[in-house]
Amino acid sequence: MKALGTFLLLSFGGMIVLTVVLTREIGVAPATLTMLPSVLVLAVGLLLVTASVQVEVDDHIELRFVPVWRRRLDYGELETVEIADQTWYRFGGVGLRWKGNATGLILGDRPAVVLRTRDEHEYVVQCRDPARVADSVRLRMEAR
Repeated sequence: MKALGTFLLLSFGGMIVLTVVLTREIGVAPATLTMLPSVLVLAVGLLLVTASVQVEVDDHIELRFVPVWRRRLDYGELETVEIADQTWYRFGGVGLRWKGNATGLILGDRPAVVLRTRDEHEYVVQCRDPARVADSVRLRMEAR
């Protein structure tokens, strides 16, 4: 992932240099129209490479795909908590993904915490220590 981030960062710098050169040769408006799509794609790529998954278990559960998405779950909303092996294939890729009644914070092929709500929505979260997160959530659910 770091190699991809480095590649995107270098590509972004190259696009800026190319934009400056094109501006001198063909003018501002044509250069902007020519380079804008590429710069936007690289910017989105950088955003996704620097994104991270965070899970906080406190008075509520907070799921984050920083800096793009955040969801707060109360323990009363949860039906079950389990750990399951999840692949990127189920959601059609990595990152923040939606498929049917499921939301996935997918980083690759690894174990994930699966939180099912009473309204049958499923949150699949791949994080550093899914077993610890699941145990913490279960303890707080039992205490209520």
